Amino acid sequence: MRFSTLILALLFCFSSSVFAKKIISDLDFNRGDWAMVGVPLHNYKQLPIQKELSTFVSKDMDMMREIQRTWDFEQTFEDKCDFHYSLKFYRNGELVRTLNLNLYCGYITYDGMSYEFNPVEFERFRNNSSSIAWSRISFADLELLRKAIYTLDKADDVYWYDDVKQYTYPGFIVVSIDGLSWNTDMDSLFYVVEKKVVERAGTNQFYLQKYFHVIRGDDMYAKYLINCTPEVAARLEQYADYPWRSHLHNRDSVSILAIGIDRNRYWKLMNE
Repeated sequence: MRFSTLILALLFCFSSSVFAKKIISDLDFNRGDWAMVGVPLHNYKQLPIQKELSTFVSKDMDMMREIQRTWDFEQTFEDKCDFHYSLKFYRNGELVRTLNLNLYCGYITYDGMSYEFNPVEFERFRNNSSSIAWSRISFADLELLRKAIYTLDKADDVYWYDDVKQYTYPGFIVVSIDGLSWNTDMDSLFYVVEKKVVERAGTNQFYLQKYFHVIRGDDMYAKYLINCTPEVAARLEQYADYPWRSHLHNRDSVSILAIGIDRNRYWKLMNE
């Protein structure tokens, strides 16, 4: 029996409104230390605000609570433009939400769904944020990569652009799930997949990531990365799309994007 069939047997799909969404209403700003980071993205129609603000950070909790209350957006299917900004929310330094925005076509995207967004809303960040450095760091040695992640994780005001926990393990396998309803609750599905991997692998020594999901008509198709050792992967190989591979498979290096780090600070922290 395929892995997807096993998962679907346990999955319960939850319906949600397709009309409007308070896009960060579930974030608990009363617990933990929060930061919001905006990162400009390459776009063939660059806008002046991308150069003016560049990469920025805000810890203004009043502003975050305000947008949490007022960002109630109508769903749109006009979402074919490139993004101008990635807006990221961190609690205690851990990335918990990423929103992507197009400031010309006027929409904001989260978890595969897009919603109408008035670019004027983005102007509030001019007065409620400050500039922050960032660095793209490449590693040809996975042990050095893990050392850098461990070191930078302990530093103040450092934020990972993407999840880096997968590099705790040397490689990964991929499993696919199809035949899902378009409005499947992805958080619920994640925990079902995680439980099934524990049962099949006989261990919790892995790190599960949602790789991507695509909606095609009324159906959804999802892929998950199981980051693990080759020994754990061997127990799951019959469910995988392809055999275990290293994070360095078919490439010379792995790059990570660290926000809050410039070259001088990086070498200072690594040499302490």
